[in-house]
Amino acid sequence: MTIRKRTTVGILTFFGVGLIVVLNLTNSVVVLLEDSFKGEREDELLAEVLLAKSNLESELFRDVFLVDSLATIFNIDPAEAVINFNEIGNHLLKKSDNIRNVGIAPNDVVERIIPLENNEKALGLDFRTIPEQYETVQRARERGDIFLAGPVDLVQGGRGLIARIPIFNDYPNNVDYWGTVSVVIDYEQLMREAGLLNIKNATISVRGIDGTGEFGDVFEGNEALFNEADYNGKLIIPNGEWWVAADFSPQLTTQQKLFLELVRGGLIVVYILLFGLITLLWAFYRTERRQANEDSLTHLANRRFMLGYLSRRFASKKTNDQFCLLAIDLNHFKEINDNFGHAIGDEVLQAVARRLQSAVRGADEVARMGGDEFLVVLNRIKDPGKLERIVTKIRNTVELDMIVIDGIPIQPSISIGVACSSERENSIERLLTLADLRMYEDKTAIKRGK
Repeated sequence: MTIRKRTTVGILTFFGVGLIVVLNLTNSVVVLLEDSFKGEREDELLAEVLLAKSNLESELFRDVFLVDSLATIFNIDPAEAVINFNEIGNHLLKKSDNIRNVGIAPNDVVERIIPLENNEKALGLDFRTIPEQYETVQRARERGDIFLAGPVDLVQGGRGLIARIPIFNDYPNNVDYWGTVSVVIDYEQLMREAGLLNIKNATISVRGIDGTGEFGDVFEGNEALFNEADYNGKLIIPNGEWWVAADFSPQLTTQQKLFLELVRGGLIVVYILLFGLITLLWAFYRTERRQANEDSLTHLANRRFMLGYLSRRFASKKTNDQFCLLAIDLNHFKEINDNFGHAIGDEVLQAVARRLQSAVRGADEVARMGGDEFLVVLNRIKDPGKLERIVTKIRNTVELDMIVIDGIPIQPSISIGVACSSERENSIERLLTLADLRMYEDKTAIKRGK
């Protein structure tokens, strides 16, 4: 194999291996960056959930505080409060955007509602006929304090949280029960204001109807989410707690996706540019070296390269790693130059060089030592029969066909001298001399044969 072919194969192999490494490295970097971006987005989503949860708690406690002031008015003088109910109720509605209506129920039967519009269905409702609602009325009475029920489906439509206020004629002894005041908080409006259910890329579930917390019934979302959520936490309400679960599905922004593609493409481009620059610099270096180590006419290795190669080869020679030298000379080359000119002679040398190169194995080396002299190094030769076959192949390959140049047929002929490293020679010079002597013996034999 020529120096040029080995160089090309080496560059392409190195580039391919390097590209595979860079692609793997690039994928790893992109995955790490993507995970980092998603981690940051998860933190942002968690912050949004915590903020929405805090807003919901604040809104609930604010509304319940207003309800508590209403409870105080009714407990001081229930009869007077009933007389002024319209004024008291309208004032309460103005104070909160979430309170939907206020109703009074002496003996637990709804007698008046503010506003009446859209709430007519609740008028005259006897809580004792609706067990799930009456239970919350009873719990408020037993507590002697406000009880926040729900969320529940309202008879007048929609969903609401109901603040049950027990009223007693003998407050604070709370023995003589008068009835209840119910303040309905619009559940959908409250959740919209808090923003808990509107967080993009987050799935939310809430449980704990009537403040029963972690083990209460689910009233928002999917119960299964509580077992696999990214976040689980309690939300404090006036008479208990709700439990919130959130699962995050962070999505990259357009800018982040573009950045990752730029990183992916950029690292590959940087690798190609660096490899190209290094290859270019190395090519300049190799060009200089090639001028010193390659024959400019035949593009075979030159004398300088071959002597250096043989020195290294001889120095590392092992008994089981024999090599042989073939000193080859082109017969009648002077006549070719004299008869046809040096240009034709140069083309003959090039043709012979190509034939020599095609006749040897990939592990062997071929060099032009000068003029019409060539040298072949046959590596890994252990069998004398194999050596003879290779020498015969070389001779036949070079001499079998005419070399035709500008219509001029030229019959090439070569003389070959063989010397092997297993012979009793202790230097390259002596081994080369021995190969040359045998080459001249072969040349003499060829002349005699004629």
